[in-house]
Amino acid sequence: MPDAAPAYEDDATIGDDAQLWRNIPPWHIVEDSNRGGKRISKAAFEDHPDGSPMSVVLGDEVLASGRKASSLIAQRDGFRLASITAKLAREQNQGIARKPLDTEPSHAEVFGRKTESVRKSFARGAVWVIGPDVDSPENHG
Repeated sequence: MPDAAPAYEDDATIGDDAQLWRNIPPWHIVEDSNRGGKRISKAAFEDHPDGSPMSVVLGDEVLASGRKASSLIAQRDGFRLASITAKLAREQNQGIARKPLDTEPSHAEVFGRKTESVRKSFARGAVWVIGPDVDSPENHG
């Protein structure tokens, strides 16, 4: 019998104003003639194909550790960085759990069912930390 899915609990130490940074691959950046520029596709806010929750990084913790936002995408050609708030995630019935990795101590996961309306809300509410108009994100804070 397969193991049960891991239980997740929303981490109350992550405040509603916390910035949840998400790597945005180039194929999830789309032209939007209504906005007169580029926007993030709702597909950028799905859980991992392996079934694990959506991966994010706690932006405030990255900055508090003395690192720059650009360090998260420095080795990822064409990737950009966007942010949603923990409040937005929770308003969409999502929880946030710290899940530090050896390669990223500020890593966390956003768990909960990602319906189309949830993903649209994330895409609409996301703001660029390092957007597609930045030629050289290495120099960006």
